[in-house]
Amino acid sequence: MVEGRTIKAQIWDTAGEERYRAITSAYSRDALGALLVYDVTKPTTFEKMSRWLRELRRDHADSNIVIMLIGNKTDLKHLRAVATEDAQSYAEKEGLSFIETSTVEATNVEKAFQTISQRFIEQLEKDTFFR
Repeated sequence: MVEGRTIKAQIWDTAGEERYRAITSAYSRDALGALLVYDVTKPTTFEKMSRWLRELRRDHADSNIVIMLIGNKTDLKHLRAVATEDAQSYAEKEGLSFIETSTVEATNVEKAFQTISQRFIEQLEKDTFFR
């Protein structure tokens, strides 16, 4: 619930796997938003974000899609390989919301969903089609 409104979401977790690429493309066309999640302990997952973002923007009909970059596994501090500052800078450059989370510690998970839901509402209120 955001601002007293119930948000119903359908979430597809493709784990960034190539075998889901066609499905990801098909479902992202009608999506209001997307969560791009990388593992803060694996730089290659962060490096792939630019490709996923490019594909999402290319395949999506609506340029107003709400996108959030999420760095996950912050509980593994001793294994961190992607600096928060680097990810934050990338998100700002690309116009994305950004947050870091830990599903193990339940850190910022709810906040991530609340934030993107709030952005959905803001975007829908701007769009005259939904008025």
